[in-house]
Amino acid sequence: MNVVGLGQAGCNIADMLSEYPQYKIYKIDVGLEGKRCYDVKPHKGPEEYEKNAPSVKTFFRGIKGETLFIVGGSGHISAMCLRIMEQIKDKCELSVLYIRPDTSLLSKNKSLHEKATYNILQQFARSGLLRMLYLVSNTNLEKILGNVPIIGYNNKINELLVSTIHMINVFKNSDPVMGKIEDPTEASRIATFGISDIEGNEEKSFFSLDRTKEKCYIYSINEERLKTEGDLRKKIVATVKAQAETEDMKVSFGVFPTNYEQDYCYILNYTSIIQ
Repeated sequence: MNVVGLGQAGCNIADMLSEYPQYKIYKIDVGLEGKRCYDVKPHKGPEEYEKNAPSVKTFFRGIKGETLFIVGGSGHISAMCLRIMEQIKDKCELSVLYIRPDTSLLSKNKSLHEKATYNILQQFARSGLLRMLYLVSNTNLEKILGNVPIIGYNNKINELLVSTIHMINVFKNSDPVMGKIEDPTEASRIATFGISDIEGNEEKSFFSLDRTKEKCYIYSINEERLKTEGDLRKKIVATVKAQAETEDMKVSFGVFPTNYEQDYCYILNYTSIIQ
């Protein structure tokens, strides 16, 4: 998978994903050096970044296949995301990971810029120009982690996000021992991630989606437990059935054996509704 990080937030997450060999990383920001890094000239505000968006056709020469474009909503440089994506959307299967900041902390100008980017990307997804738009809220990630220190704050929340994305990608490309990961319907192109315990007692979403229409549970369970725990299948089926009946939504699931001592349940939530 190709990963494109735009701006500081996008590049930081791309850097963490670069630790895994499955990803080919591209980074675009001010002051970058190195392989597959594009150094953007600094500008005063979002309007200037959008107006002066560079041609990146040579930089992305040969890019193809599944591509995840990562951008944070508060950076001025995010204003050039649409112009950059326009240059690569016909070359690859393009999805966007949008990191929404705590909007209550933004200045008036930054808040207007963030809201415009947030809304436009959703319209792009709804129209089919994006394969998927994944929404993530820094506020939600902080609530999941609990108390997060000031120094290392971004690293902590990015670690949770990156580990979740990577494990979901791994399982999507593996065969489950039970169930099947279903693709969402054509209309459901706005999504987020989540985590839960195996019993489904408390689902913690990375973004508070309105009117989730489809859901996929990905169970990562120690192989020995899968071999020995007789009522585990009943617990999983009961959780999935309860969610489908209570919320009136399409639900799928997959169970995957691992060598990890800790068991996890990763969740994909989908909707067709503009947030």
